Amino acid sequence: MIQIILHSLSAILSGLLLSTTFPSFNMEPVAFIALVPLLSVIRGQNISRSFMLGLITGVVFFGILLFWIAGIRLYQVPQWLLIMGWIFATIASALFVGIFAACVSMLEIHRTRVSLLAPAIIWTALELIRSYFPMDGFPWGILGYSQYQNLILIQIAEFTGVFGVSFLIVLINTTIVGIISRTKSRWYDTGITVVVVILCLAWGNTKLQENSATGKPLTVAVIQTNIGIDQSWEWETTREKILFMLNRLTKKAAKSNPDLIIWTETAILSSPETSLWTKRRLSSIVMGLNSYLLIGAPHMTDTDYYNSAFLISNKGRIIDRYDKIHLVPFGEMIPVEELFPILRRIFPQAGMYTHGKRYTVFNKPDKFCTLICYEGIFGDLTRRFIKKGAKFMVNITNDAWTRTRASYYQHFSMAVFRSIENRRYFIRAGNTGISAIINPSGRIEHLLDVGKEGIIDGHIFLNNRLTFYSRFGDVFACFCLIMGIIATILSFAIKINPRRFHR
Repeated sequence: MIQIILHSLSAILSGLLLSTTFPSFNMEPVAFIALVPLLSVIRGQNISRSFMLGLITGVVFFGILLFWIAGIRLYQVPQWLLIMGWIFATIASALFVGIFAACVSMLEIHRTRVSLLAPAIIWTALELIRSYFPMDGFPWGILGYSQYQNLILIQIAEFTGVFGVSFLIVLINTTIVGIISRTKSRWYDTGITVVVVILCLAWGNTKLQENSATGKPLTVAVIQTNIGIDQSWEWETTREKILFMLNRLTKKAAKSNPDLIIWTETAILSSPETSLWTKRRLSSIVMGLNSYLLIGAPHMTDTDYYNSAFLISNKGRIIDRYDKIHLVPFGEMIPVEELFPILRRIFPQAGMYTHGKRYTVFNKPDKFCTLICYEGIFGDLTRRFIKKGAKFMVNITNDAWTRTRASYYQHFSMAVFRSIENRRYFIRAGNTGISAIINPSGRIEHLLDVGKEGIIDGHIFLNNRLTFYSRFGDVFACFCLIMGIIATILSFAIKINPRRFHR
C-alpha cells in the first residue's frame, strides 16, 4: 500500500513539474527532468498499473495547463458547461500520457532493445496523433512548445517541427532515469544523448548568428484595439464606437506609410461584401492611405457562414478573401454533428460556421498568408500556405474570450515555432493581445502585451526559400509513429508467443 502511494505521488510530481514548464510559470528548464519521476516508477510495473500512473500524471498536468477553459467567456454558455469542457479536455489529453506509460512499460517488460529511444519515440508519436485526433486535434501542451524562449535549442524545428523538440526533451529525461537506475548501458546512452544535444545546440547557434534582415523589405503595422468581448457581442449598438477607434488607430498607423495595415480577427462583425454600411465606412477609412488593409470579418452566402479575412485596397476594393479552414470545435462548429444531431441540443450556443476550402495566398503588397486564430497552432496547416508561395505569415486572432494571462501566452508561444519551421516572419494581430512581430529565428522583435491598446509597426524581410519542414511537414513525427507501432506490435507478439522470440 505504501508503495502504491509513493508511486502515485511520483506520478503527481511529474504532472506538477510538466505544468510549470508552460506559461505562466515559464520554468522551461524543468521540462528536462519533469518525466523522471514517472519514468522511474513505471519500471518493472505491469501495463495496467503503468497506464494508471501515466493517467495520473496526465490529469495533473493537463488539469493545471487547461484550467483556463473553465473560465472562458462564450456567449450565453453556462459555467457548468465550461467546467465540463475543461474536465473532458483534461481527461482526453491525459489518456495519451497513460498510453505512453503503458507502451513504455510493455517494451521494457519484453526487453525490446530500444530502451533509450523508446520513450521519446512513443511520446512523439502520441503527440502527433493528439494533434489530429480527436475532434480535428488539440495540440495544446505539446512538450516542445514549453521551450519557445529557448531559441538555441528549438532551431531544429526547421527540420522536425515542434515534435523534434519534444523528442529531445523526453530523450534527456530517459537518459537521466538510466543514470539514476544505474542501467548497464547508462554511459553509452548518456554519450549518445550528449552528442545529439551538442549537435542541436551547434546548429541553433549557427542559425542564430545569421542575419534575418535579408530579402525584400516591407513595413507592416498591427492595430490592437483592446475591445472587450462584451462590446463585440453588442455589435449593432457598439459598431460606431468600434469603427471610430479602428479609424483613429489606422490613421495614426498610416503616418509611417506601412505597406500593410492589419486589423484583428472579427475586428468588425458585418461583412464588407454584403453590408452597404460597412462598405461605406471602410471606404472612408482607407481613402488616402498608401497602404493595403487586412481585416477580420464574417463572410456570408445564402447557405454558409464563414470566419474570414479580407484584403482591401486604398480605394476600398476587396482584392481577395480567405475563409478559415480549421474551425474551433464547439466554438465555431460541432464535430460530427451530422452523425449525432443531439449534440446541437447539448451545445445550442456553438457556432455554425462552414470550413473554408481554399488555401488563399494574398498577393499585395507581396505574397502572404493569413491564419485565423486557432489555425496558428497547426504546423502542417501553416506549411501548406508556404508551399503555395507565401513569403510571410499573418495570424489574426481575438483571444478576448479568455480571462487568464496563461492562456494568452500558451496560445502565443506556438507562433514562435511557425516562424522557425518555415523561416518566415510571423506577424500576429490580437484584439486584446498578444500582438507581435517574430523573425525567422523565432526572436520576438516587437510585442504589445495583453490588455493594451496600441500599434506595432516594424520592418520585415521576405523569404521564398522552402525549409525541410515546409516541404515535407511532420515526416520526423510520422517516422516516430511508424517505429512506435512496429515496436509495440513486436512487444505484443512476444507476449503472445514468447518461445518463438526467445529460441
